[in-house]
Amino acid sequence: MSNTRSAHPGPALWRIMGSVLLPFALAHCVSYLYRNVNTVVYPDLVRDVGLDANGLGLLTGVYMATFALAQLPVGMALDRWGPRRVQLPMLALAALGGLLFAMADTFTGLLLARGLIGLGVSASLMAALKASSLWVPAERQPLSASLLMAVGSLGAMASTTPMQFAVDWVGWRWGFVGIAGCALAVAALIGTLVPEHPDRLPAVNTRQLASSVRDIFVSRLFWRTALCTAFANGAYMAIQGLWLGPWLRDVGHLNRADAAQVLFWGTVGMVAGTVTWGAVADRLRRHRIRPAMVCGGGMSAFLVCQALMLGPQTTTTAALLAVAFTFFGTACSLNYAIVAQTLPSHLSGRVSTSFNLLIFSAAFLFQWGLGAVISLWPADPTTGAYPLAAYQMAWLACLALQLPGWLLWLGMRPWRRAPAPH
Repeated sequence: MSNTRSAHPGPALWRIMGSVLLPFALAHCVSYLYRNVNTVVYPDLVRDVGLDANGLGLLTGVYMATFALAQLPVGMALDRWGPRRVQLPMLALAALGGLLFAMADTFTGLLLARGLIGLGVSASLMAALKASSLWVPAERQPLSASLLMAVGSLGAMASTTPMQFAVDWVGWRWGFVGIAGCALAVAALIGTLVPEHPDRLPAVNTRQLASSVRDIFVSRLFWRTALCTAFANGAYMAIQGLWLGPWLRDVGHLNRADAAQVLFWGTVGMVAGTVTWGAVADRLRRHRIRPAMVCGGGMSAFLVCQALMLGPQTTTTAALLAVAFTFFGTACSLNYAIVAQTLPSHLSGRVSTSFNLLIFSAAFLFQWGLGAVISLWPADPTTGAYPLAAYQMAWLACLALQLPGWLLWLGMRPWRRAPAPH
């Protein structure tokens, strides 16, 4: 691959973001909207399908499961055919899944449609990161990744108050039809505006691709770096994508409209956090501060937020903790760029999707597992709310699974300065 991209001056990053990377970031936006929409529409699903916390967790989490299962094939496809050719048919699948979800009237039908949605959007972030690895110099990757995720986070923002407004206006089924339409519109945008990268991708066959994936999973450096935040990333996705809404209702005592408003401000915090952590890492690298130090520092604050969520809440403290949770949790996303640099750049698609496989597998287990734990307590027959003790036990289990990664991060001594440039 040519090294001409390493010579791009700083302003070129913004031109590349606007002309090449933005359409891929919008696909990630659609992915986020699909992922988080259940945190607003869950009362409608409970009412129309008769779900308990366990069923709700499984229905929402199956998106994570199919997303995770697709990661290794997606990574190989990205490195073989490039992000543009992979993303187009995947978005068509996501649109089909959204339409089927809108028409389903049984739990099985919803489950299958939700799984198809997860499969369809499984390339969204990885295609964006692959495009970034092709067009952006390596030293600007953490900032580029953060900007891509910030645009994607707008989808999470749309899944809160705007989605609540849409549900109140046209119902949740037509809301899903609208999301499917967005997926098709983004596919059209990528197909018409995004150019192919001028450098040809390395010609490799399927056997070579599979062998390289094996090499990634036997790499000690990959595992050591990935496991620092894999469970924290998974917990963040599981809670922010579903259980933060019920927690605000049941523990914070917010009504549905107020909870949607808090979730909206939480996604504002998510966008702000994603940009902030990337910008801080980009600035501190000039002083030889490693991105891992910034990532782990934010993860530490994220764990503290979760610990504070264990106690009883007022509406004010619950709202503040929800916003802090979404802000600090985004620091863990820096590890995408860090992990991608543990192995040679031509493996970037496969490395990123291998990491994503770990994260989304953890997210599926957290999303379903939290529901299974919460449902051990009976819901209030009048309001459907679960008691504080149910959330305390679920959150404690969640924290316990994240602590080993934090200790692993400490063991890597990330506070050491990076080598001075030659």
